[in-house]
Amino acid sequence: MIGVAQRFAFRPLFAPSRILRRGFSVKAIYSSFPATLSYYSPRQEVCLYDERETDNRPDNVYYDRVTLENGLVFPRVSQNPFISNGVIMFPNTAMMQEIFRRHYDEALDREEGGQEIDTPYIYSVPKGTPIPSHLILVNEFLSQFSLQPARGMPLEALNEALDEFYSKHARKEEAGSWLGNHPYHLAIDDNVDAKWMSE
Repeated sequence: MIGVAQRFAFRPLFAPSRILRRGFSVKAIYSSFPATLSYYSPRQEVCLYDERETDNRPDNVYYDRVTLENGLVFPRVSQNPFISNGVIMFPNTAMMQEIFRRHYDEALDREEGGQEIDTPYIYSVPKGTPIPSHLILVNEFLSQFSLQPARGMPLEALNEALDEFYSKHARKEEAGSWLGNHPYHLAIDDNVDAKWMSE
């Protein structure tokens, strides 16, 4: 039941040509968190899923879809801003507030409709947190970031790696509580990088 770095720091395993071959066109890639970033999860663990299963997962967050190639999740940035091969994270900006609040409202609507749902959580990783070698943090556009595998990885292994990272480094709070403690009117403009980078 629901209750109320350094920019362009590429890791050695990635040659720029390889990144370009995978279609990367991004603002920056980081070796540590350049700002405090948060991830909305509809349950207590990370639940990325194969985009081909979307029709069978009506209660999952749309942003948690990933694309598999030969059974593996590779680092990439899709031309579709709603598909990323990792968990989507944001600083506390207007876009983040709109997305997270919409997800939470949808969860409340399902619960009010008599559906049993898991408690959604928001995971926040502090600025300066180092990123392990098997993951990369990509600033895809504006204030949207994606924490992805650094190399091809089975989906189950990626979910486990992200769970382990969040268990070590993130503050976990029930979504309703987090949203109550972070009112919308205090959110930062997504276009003011210097402001949300300082948080």
